[in-house]
Amino acid sequence: MTISNAVLNEANRDAHLQDPRTHVISAIGAVGTGKSSLLNALAGERIFRTGEAYYCHMIDTPGLSDSSARDRQNVQEMVKYFKSLAFGVSAFLLVFDIKDIRLDAYTQDMLNLFQQLLGKDFWNFVVVVFTHVDEEVRDEMDDAIEAVLDPTDGFVAEVTRIFKLSPKTFVPNIIFTSTQNVRMSSYGQRQIRELYNSVVRCEARNDHRRFNCTWLRQILAHQSEDEKDQFIVGSIMGAWSSMASSVCRLQ
Repeated sequence: MTISNAVLNEANRDAHLQDPRTHVISAIGAVGTGKSSLLNALAGERIFRTGEAYYCHMIDTPGLSDSSARDRQNVQEMVKYFKSLAFGVSAFLLVFDIKDIRLDAYTQDMLNLFQQLLGKDFWNFVVVVFTHVDEEVRDEMDDAIEAVLDPTDGFVAEVTRIFKLSPKTFVPNIIFTSTQNVRMSSYGQRQIRELYNSVVRCEARNDHRRFNCTWLRQILAHQSEDEKDQFIVGSIMGAWSSMASSVCRLQ
């Protein structure tokens, strides 16, 4: 199996997205976590095995954090992003810098927006990725990695508590990776290969299907692009309003 990035234009994008051989990968994370570098590393690397060619369609996340004026100005980027998910997602890469793994307000708002729009089932398609675990500092990261993996107080346990998930069903793959010199480093290649394999396993444990939901199918049900855009904008505004109301009730 060869996994490589597909260079797509508007004409062939939808065809690739509907092809079951395409792995659709969305990276979610705050600015500075290395998610764009991670996607670039994935796009530039090929995993060679025997068999057919598979493609990875990479989707970066725009500013999805809250209802501030700055995010409203980016609403068209958000519309474009969610339209790119409409044919389903193989895996959502939840990306953190290993040096800063806090679930701060920005990250919680972003994930709450996803949960509001996509439903809790999207968590079943999450792969957690910690970046900046570079080869030259890997031995110094043991304490940080041990803290992340702690079954009681670690990262997954914290996500489970905050978003009220079932610890029996929320069992994501956790990847520690570098994005430096991936093509030249056997260390980097091994990590990127493991990340690809995690995406494949994510689909496999979900009955070999991509993530999809009623809301994404509703996007495709609208005939014109303007109708799709209006539907997505209305949904985002409604989700923001619901999240703001929830915060007010808690205060």
